[in-house]
Amino acid sequence: MATKDITDLQVLRAQREWKQNPQGPYGYEILAAETGESVKVCLSAMERAWRRGLIEYGTSLHTGWLTSQGEELLKNES
Repeated sequence: MATKDITDLQVLRAQREWKQNPQGPYGYEILAAETGESVKVCLSAMERAWRRGLIEYGTSLHTGWLTSQGEELLKNES
């Protein structure tokens, strides 16, 4: 598996999960556990989602949040 194998939806779900429980693992750690990929690959997938306007962050990608576009994508996933 590589960055291309981690979908934007997986990234969004993981980041939403972290946001709902900020004391738990970060989104990239959730992705790593889910996909078996390295942290570096998971962070790369998160950066890709950021470039696509699906997540936003202040000082650190680790603590990012979903944009309205990202929220809409998750909402329409079902």
